[in-house]
Amino acid sequence: MGNDIYDAGWIEGGLLKRKSNYSPVVCFETTDPKRLLQLKSHLLAHPEYGRTGNIWVYDQWDGLGRLARQGEEVVTEPFHKEAGSSALAKKLGDEAGRVTEFRAALKEVDRRLRDPHTVLIVQNISENREHDTGLLSALKAWAIDPLVIASGSVIFLVTSAVERVLDDLTRELSVIITVDPSSGDERQRLIQTTARELEVALREEQVTELVIATAGLNLHQLESILLETYFMDKQFAMARLKTLKSELVKKSGVLEVTDPWATFDDIGGYQVIKDFVHRNIIDVLSRPDRARRLGVPLPRGLLLFGPPGTGKSLFANALASEINLPFINFVTENIYSKWLGESGQNMKNAIRLAEKMSPAVVFVDEIDRFGKRTEAGDSASEETRRVFSQFLEWLGRPDREAIIVGTTNVPGHLDEAFTRTGRFDYKIPFLFPGSAARLEVMRVHLGLTGSDRRYRPPLAMTEKDLLEYLTRVIVPKTATFSGAELEEVVTRSKRNAFRRGADALGLEDFDSAVASFRIDTAQRGRVIGTYLDEARRLTDDQAFLDEIQAEMGVAGRA
Repeated sequence: MGNDIYDAGWIEGGLLKRKSNYSPVVCFETTDPKRLLQLKSHLLAHPEYGRTGNIWVYDQWDGLGRLARQGEEVVTEPFHKEAGSSALAKKLGDEAGRVTEFRAALKEVDRRLRDPHTVLIVQNISENREHDTGLLSALKAWAIDPLVIASGSVIFLVTSAVERVLDDLTRELSVIITVDPSSGDERQRLIQTTARELEVALREEQVTELVIATAGLNLHQLESILLETYFMDKQFAMARLKTLKSELVKKSGVLEVTDPWATFDDIGGYQVIKDFVHRNIIDVLSRPDRARRLGVPLPRGLLLFGPPGTGKSLFANALASEINLPFINFVTENIYSKWLGESGQNMKNAIRLAEKMSPAVVFVDEIDRFGKRTEAGDSASEETRRVFSQFLEWLGRPDREAIIVGTTNVPGHLDEAFTRTGRFDYKIPFLFPGSAARLEVMRVHLGLTGSDRRYRPPLAMTEKDLLEYLTRVIVPKTATFSGAELEEVVTRSKRNAFRRGADALGLEDFDSAVASFRIDTAQRGRVIGTYLDEARRLTDDQAFLDEIQAEMGVAGRA
């Protein structure tokens, strides 16, 4: 597929930096093989670099070679030093004189870089062992060599992660450009070109939908899932494309993307919070033009805090569904690594990929994992500080398109930088449900309400009689239960009916379920008090907080 359908702005940007003498060393950060091929094609067609015939490529597997074009194909012709006429050289044949060792290849190209407009592309380098390669020494020398600078020559390093290959000083002496996985225009052209070649008929609105659905993929990934979908379905089936995209994103280890499955109807109770979010978030996002006219900023972040089992994660998923956006799970436990520099790179990759797939709801569970700001000490604390700073910077970016929903069970462990005004639009407490909310939670898990009623059990009484009994008897007995514990009450009730051989759920099954539940009420009371104090500390909308406390059935202003 022709490289002319792709945007070459990243290449021209690197060449502009070189021409402006920032550095003759230009690092392109990308994992996309199509970008590498695009770079080579662009250089071969370049009016200065393409006509010299001095475009060199080094690959650790193939060794050193010279870039050339054979017909429509871009190839790397192996470079051979003078092999001589020894018997061994004749026996080796084509392998004689090949320069495959990294240090030897750099030495071979070193003198050529002082010739006008010579290029060296170092590709497929994911890590560097300086003792074996000498790469850092060579790059630092070339970056300040006046003859290399004057020659107009350029060294391109194409790698997936610059931090894993270059040390701090070499990065300072280099131009580093993070290559966009794909722009909307590039995806549109690639989709249309692929559809034309495969004779797949696409309407304009289908192309637009595909462009949006494949945001965040690089060009190679996009072409691959289009082909796989075609081979499976003979068309570009949206459901399969989304599944394949989800699998690719999951391979990153730091993000997971899904279509949200829950709605607010699946959340029992918490009506005050639902109404608040509708007014302040959903309504604003659904009418952006009106919000823009009035100068109302689009909401970009929520902090949900409260005890475990109160439905914070479910609410984040339902919010994505309500505003019709993808749901991206930020896998915080995979950010940190024992290897120096890898944690920062993981965070950088996660933020970059999340932004490319946005607008979306980015769910950051246990946001307290990022800890607090600490003074730099050993390398581990420095790495933690770097990750914290990266995430904090992302929260504060004015151009951020991701709607970040962070949750925590321990709001007291959060750094003040997370909780101060301006980082999150709203800080919402998810406390233990009040009496009306407890009834709603049980109704949802009994399949009497909500979006999924497939698992509604048969009842030994009318629904009206059941709800009356739950309100009068069960709800008062579960005054300190969380949403997860109320779900367990319903599950135990079903098990009770099963064990006694009944064909339908009876009132006695609920009585037995509640009686079997052991909760330390004194400890639970202290927990409730602690979270109420945190809500009063963090939630800066007093009217909203008063409504939440009234829904819980506790006193208002402290």
